Amino acid sequence: MKKVIITGGNSGIGYQAAKQLAEKGWSVTLFCRRKAAAEQACEKIRQQTGNPHVDYILADLSDMKSIKKAVEQYIQKEETLDVLINNAADFDLSIKSPVMTKDGLEKQFATNVVAPFLLSTLLRGLLEKSESGRIINISSQGLVLYPFIKLDFENLSGQKHYSPAKTYYQNKLALLMLSLYMRKHWKGIKVQAIRVTNVKVDVHRYDHLSAVMKNLYKIKSKFSISPEEMAKVYTSLSTEDSYEGFLYDEKCKEVKANAFAYEEEEQKKLYTLLEQMTCVKDNA
Repeated sequence: MKKVIITGGNSGIGYQAAKQLAEKGWSVTLFCRRKAAAEQACEKIRQQTGNPHVDYILADLSDMKSIKKAVEQYIQKEETLDVLINNAADFDLSIKSPVMTKDGLEKQFATNVVAPFLLSTLLRGLLEKSESGRIINISSQGLVLYPFIKLDFENLSGQKHYSPAKTYYQNKLALLMLSLYMRKHWKGIKVQAIRVTNVKVDVHRYDHLSAVMKNLYKIKSKFSISPEEMAKVYTSLSTEDSYEGFLYDEKCKEVKANAFAYEEEEQKKLYTLLEQMTCVKDNA
């Protein structure tokens, strides 16, 4: 039985990907922060698919200690892992100043970049045991609007100036750089990324947003695809070996990443920085 971990899988695209893989008979583990939402999502998927192998492990992806504990729990019960989908992301336009984590990192950067790096590194051994181990990281179509964007190493935590949108796209650029570095240097594991387009959002999940922001999301949803449709790309890359490229769009078509993402010295600089931040060393 194939095994997958999906972060942030209790709603949206992650939930639909979990459901689609469960329908194919996969063992699905969700890494989620909220226990009630995780239990509800797992039970719903089990009922809809008839697959009993759907479970969750609690993990706060902005907290390195929580991530390490979640991975330890998974390793205690599983000997291999076929696919890791780093789906969870932190993007909240209502936040006007940096929110710092217990680890002293800006929360968006911690969730969107540090967590995928730490999870991938800690689970690398299990992925290498699989005949088709792969890591799927998530990018954003919004990066297309910033073709010449460069990673600002001096402002990774918003210490110079902070904007939730700019920080998010910096995060997504960093994740592409990290993915490309791993893809080249991690042998035996296929590392790929998906460029997620506009997807319909359930505004009821965002009660804290103003009426104006909720209306903007509603308008945006009219020009968006469904989470189910976007999740099909997650499922295709997880289950089919014919996709050998790096970055894929919502139609499962290979696309190019931002030019700066391919700068190998910058990739290495970021990778080394993340090793230092997480105290996890690549010994390969």
